[in-house]
Amino acid sequence: MTRLVSRTRQTSAPGEAAPEPVPVPEERVLRAWLAREADRGAAPVDPESVPTDRTAMLDALLAAKPGAAAFVWRERPVRWYRLDLDWDRFAALRPVNGPDDALWRAASTDGTLFGVAERAREEGFAPLREAGIDPAAIRAYRDDLAAGRRLDPLVVRTRRGATPWFVADGNHRATAVALHALETGRYDPQTAYVAVTANPVLGPALARVRGLLQRLRGRTIGHGGVRR
Repeated sequence: MTRLVSRTRQTSAPGEAAPEPVPVPEERVLRAWLAREADRGAAPVDPESVPTDRTAMLDALLAAKPGAAAFVWRERPVRWYRLDLDWDRFAALRPVNGPDDALWRAASTDGTLFGVAERAREEGFAPLREAGIDPAAIRAYRDDLAAGRRLDPLVVRTRRGATPWFVADGNHRATAVALHALETGRYDPQTAYVAVTANPVLGPALARVRGLLQRLRGRTIGHGGVRR
């Protein structure tokens, strides 16, 4: 557990190493994610019979969370890791892009999920309720943390390189962890399954470079004709 100094700085034990990500198979993440959706009644499967075939799991997950889970098939290849999030990384988590993103951003002080917890801490849960967020779920998760219980891992996605990290599953859990940290001054690193996808910026950049080289070749050939 980490004692917080401020939102972006924290102390750690002498010689404490940064947490290392551990590779995990995609099937494990999809199964855990789908089981949570089934428990909430959002997935079109029986909670007692979550499919084990990757294709079936992904189809069911896309039916339950078409916006948040779309990256799993749209941005392949996806590399998955299990990681205990340090405070800096956790405090910067953002809600995943999609229809629900606007709800969480509307309730946040700065666009992060930590900002949602700040809003709840300063103004109560009314602004969250007005934004369409379920305060009861956040309070229940916060009570679990106060009782010493660990929450299920978040599902987080990012792209290779220095890009923001987005919560694809677990906005309420992440907000509860942040609120608990604000109320107690301590943060117990939250576990997450982190999906790392390719950066699509590289493709267009390479295409522009190839186009520029082709134009330069064309100009060289044209100039050569004039000189002859």
